[in-house]
Amino acid sequence: MDRTLKNMELLSSSKSSLAKFLRIQRSISTLPALVVYSVVGLYFTGLNFFHLNYLLGALALYLLGVAVNGYNNLFDIEEDKLATSSGIVKANYLLKEFTWSQLKWNFVLTSITLACVLFLIGNLEFAVLCAFSYALGIVYTRPIRLKNRPLIGTLSNTYGFSILPVLSCFFLLNGELTATIAFILATFLPTFACCLIAEIADQEIDRKIGTRTTACWLGTRVKTVIKAVLILSVALYFVAIYVHWAVILVTPFIAVILYEIYKLYMDFTDKKADYILLKIGANISKVLVIYVIVAIILHETAATLLTNIFNA
Repeated sequence: MDRTLKNMELLSSSKSSLAKFLRIQRSISTLPALVVYSVVGLYFTGLNFFHLNYLLGALALYLLGVAVNGYNNLFDIEEDKLATSSGIVKANYLLKEFTWSQLKWNFVLTSITLACVLFLIGNLEFAVLCAFSYALGIVYTRPIRLKNRPLIGTLSNTYGFSILPVLSCFFLLNGELTATIAFILATFLPTFACCLIAEIADQEIDRKIGTRTTACWLGTRVKTVIKAVLILSVALYFVAIYVHWAVILVTPFIAVILYEIYKLYMDFTDKKADYILLKIGANISKVLVIYVIVAIILHETAATLLTNIFNA
């Protein structure tokens, strides 16, 4: 069995306290935003992994993601019941091991903790950005339910996983505007493709419960859209490189995403979308670990090298 699936099954079935905590927090769902934040933030801090605001900002983004996912858990119970019967990958139905009250208190306490962290950071622009994103995450589920609106729902997710973490680095770490624009240009379409793949994996369930996602709306045209996104992602990447060379730092992550999406396009089935999404997450995680190790061990050397490259 593939190690990625094996690890997912272990996380989903483990009875340990840590595994249960990660499940109620929906921690895996926060990973894409944290990856983008980590890489962009490391550039803006000169590869100083232990920069206080950098670490606090990562914690704030994590809590923000947990709160938004927690709110989604409270109001998508029926959808998650159907997901449970579709396999280990889609089994987000948390009421099988947590009570509704536990889910509610997880959401409330996470939101309060987020507010405390934002107060501790003391950056007004970053706090406003998080407040806007928090409100967007709430209306994504209810009362407006953006997730049930084709394209808008997918773009909302794309914002949360790519634009939000880049803007967070810009406001929190006094980042360069041109580099910020370049990072957004490079990551936006690959992230959009990942969000679309997640919807493809859930098409059968979404149709049963009447959720009209972008993938459902596109129907048989979704493969054509994936091809277009692949081509445009490459084109936009070179535009981003032209805007600012710092984009080379996210190149390994973009390459992983585009390669796996290409594999899905060449052998397209709804069932394989789940697997591709897991492979993207697993491979990106491995690359991120390497980045963090380099940042910690070779901080001064790597920072000097980056400074010489980008200021040449």
